Order: sequence, then C-alpha cells, then structure tokens
Amino acid sequence: MGSFVKGSRDPSTYTSTPKFVEEVAIEIMKVDKVVELFQTMVIVSLKMGNLTLEVNNLKKKLATWEREKVVLYEELDKERDFWKGYKYNVEIWRNNKVEAE
Repeated sequence: MGSFVKGSRDPSTYTSTPKFVEEVAIEIMKVDKVVELFQTMVIVSLKMGNLTLEVNNLKKKLATWEREKVVLYEELDKERDFWKGYKYNVEIWRNNKVEAE
C-alpha cells in the first residue's frame, strides 16, 4: 500500500510498498507474538515446576518433622512413666523404712 505524507502533494514523497511485503511483515509480527507467548508459557511452566519441587520438599520436611515429633512424644511418655514409677518406688521405700523403725 502506498501513502502520501500528510499535507504533501509532492509525488516524490509517495512510498510504494508491495502487497507481499506488507503480508510478510504482518506474518512476522504474528510469529513474533506467537514466539513471545511461547516463551512466556515456557517461563511459567518452569516456575510452576520449581514451585512444585519446592512444595514437595516442604511436604517431605513436614512429614519428617511429624515423625520426629511422634518419636519425641513417645520418649517423653516413657520418661514420665519412669519418673512416676520412681516416685512410687521411693514412697514405698520410705513407708517400709518408717515401718521398720
């Protein structure tokens, strides 16, 4: 398509662009948009993949901490039971000692 420079009647300012060049330019612009969209999709996909890995790592850490918590509570319960038994045995020993005297 050709055009005149605005306000000019001089035919030397007329630019002649063949139709196929304009069509090629339009196609290139479309391809550029597609490439840009594809690059954006790849970046988003990589970030989602990284996010998924991070979430999975955090889930594994949480599961590990939950198992450790259970083990520590079991040990705490054993310790409490030991001290209850110890105190009970000390009371029995004191009672027996008082009776023996």
